[in-house]
Amino acid sequence: MHGKHPKRPDVVIYINGIALGVIELKSSKNSVEKGIRQNLDNQKDEFIPKFLTTMQFVLAGNDSQGVRYGTIETPEKYFLSWKEETDKEFDYLLDKHIYQLCEKNRFLELIHDFVVFDKGVKKLCRPNQFFGIKAAQTNVKTKKGGILWHTQGSGKSLIMVWLTKWIRENVKDSRVLIITDRDELDDQIDKLFTGIDEKIYRTKSGRDLISVLNH
Repeated sequence: MHGKHPKRPDVVIYINGIALGVIELKSSKNSVEKGIRQNLDNQKDEFIPKFLTTMQFVLAGNDSQGVRYGTIETPEKYFLSWKEETDKEFDYLLDKHIYQLCEKNRFLELIHDFVVFDKGVKKLCRPNQFFGIKAAQTNVKTKKGGILWHTQGSGKSLIMVWLTKWIRENVKDSRVLIITDRDELDDQIDKLFTGIDEKIYRTKSGRDLISVLNH
């Protein structure tokens, strides 16, 4: 794979002939951060940016630190660790993370349901967002209520986006109502949905809300 200078990623994940994931592997003597920086360098014009344009997941890892994941143009500080409890035993943390992120069904689900462009910036889900939405999906299917508890900065707005998209795709004739308790949050959600090309209507009063719901 050649740009202005040749580069050869350690592992490339292909699905139906399309490169959707790339992994840079390091020895335990070298930090995962070196693999992240190598991935970022590979995206520069002098290396192989065109090859990487189809990538959904960009990963780096070693045996002791496991895997960090991001996507195209994700800054180094935003590469994440995957956190998931499992009874399955692994020799190395790297093996555990690779299995949890790249197992066929999980990888396809992450790409289909948990990647979004926010004003042109590609974003992936954090583990807490993924498992929160999966639990909510179960409740939607079984017609149960529920609460997703969040801390500040945990990604509430993107959870709303991914869950809304899933509901509209999987529940026939569904409608989603988002209620906020302040104008600032209302503006934020409106801009987020608009930024991902999803139509959203902000009601202007209680009477307007009832009118919309009755249609």
